[in-house]
Amino acid sequence: MAEQVERLVYVITVTKPGSKSQGWNGVLYDKQGKPMQVEPGQTVKTPVGGFISVAPTNAWTPCGMIHVDMVRWMKTEQGNVIMDSEPWSYRLYVAREGSKSEGWRGEWRHGRGIIPAPEGGEPAKTPTGPYVWRERANLWDPEGWFHVSWPQGHKAAYAA
Repeated sequence: MAEQVERLVYVITVTKPGSKSQGWNGVLYDKQGKPMQVEPGQTVKTPVGGFISVAPTNAWTPCGMIHVDMVRWMKTEQGNVIMDSEPWSYRLYVAREGSKSEGWRGEWRHGRGIIPAPEGGEPAKTPTGPYVWRERANLWDPEGWFHVSWPQGHKAAYAA
């Protein structure tokens, strides 16, 4: 079986973790692997939903490219939770891009390691809110960590 090649699509980096100035920044990457430059307020549609460009207003507010469902969620929930001073980053990858078997994988990194699948199905608590684990039953199913506000299930549920 050939090795699966994934492309990094999205990264959330928690800035100044553990401090009063903690915030986070989302970066969406194009197919060439370059960060997309999007005017504040503009949305980019992807197979996993839209991402809106949010201008930085101060050090402690989320900015950059943020999933539109997450923006709606943050209006009623805490979207920047101070937890500890270790580095935090979320990464979203796509494999078999553009095929009928296109699959997405979400990964949380904390400190020096990757946060593994939970025992008992508990959501992961992160500075950007809770994430649920999804198991892949088919090549095209999402796998790994996804924010609770993002649509569930098959990629067709992500229609932008």
